[in-house]
Amino acid sequence: MQLFDAGEWTDAQEQMQRIKRDFGVSRYGWLAELRLADIDFRTEKYAEAIGTYRNWIRYHPSQPEVTYARFMIAKCHFSQIPQDWFLVPTSWERDLGAAQDAQDSLRNFLRDNAQSTFATEARDLLRQTRAVLARGEIHVAEFYLTRGHSDAAIARLQTVLSDYAGSGLEPAALLKIGEIHMAEGRQREAREAFQSLVEHFASSDVAPAARRYLVFLQRSAG
Repeated sequence: MQLFDAGEWTDAQEQMQRIKRDFGVSRYGWLAELRLADIDFRTEKYAEAIGTYRNWIRYHPSQPEVTYARFMIAKCHFSQIPQDWFLVPTSWERDLGAAQDAQDSLRNFLRDNAQSTFATEARDLLRQTRAVLARGEIHVAEFYLTRGHSDAAIARLQTVLSDYAGSGLEPAALLKIGEIHMAEGRQREAREAFQSLVEHFASSDVAPAARRYLVFLQRSAG
């Protein structure tokens, strides 16, 4: 563990493998096997780590570290999302499969372990994952708009609200929905979208724009 804590991955791996081999039926052997999965994670071998964590859970289902192993599986999926996707908008053409896998894994973990010591971090990772997926939907919507498919664009924006709650992009989606309806002359639907934004996301950056649109629609109706 001193080698592990020092980040000496090659030497730590050799020692953990020896313990696993020589003391495999003891708790020390089981923990060494779990640390081998951790080494794969730390060295960004995420697919290998997932396989090792899953095998560990399979053969040691009653051990107290099972919750940790399940969380690390979810964290491996999250870590496979390209980091630049968290910094810049994702292209609508990109395959968001890694983000979908991360969302499914994190959501399942929280469903079964909502009170665990890892739940807070898992919720934060889930929020970040949903932000990536929500941005993907918004960019698909913008692509549809450039082709004049407003209803298809609205459908993708509605997905942000229904499937990616907590992403932080719900206000942007509602604002865009309202703007599309307003451009199409559907004032009632536009008003509903802006009103929902103001009521549920009053402190968001786009709430002032929604309020201005509501004033404009009120004046137009009057």
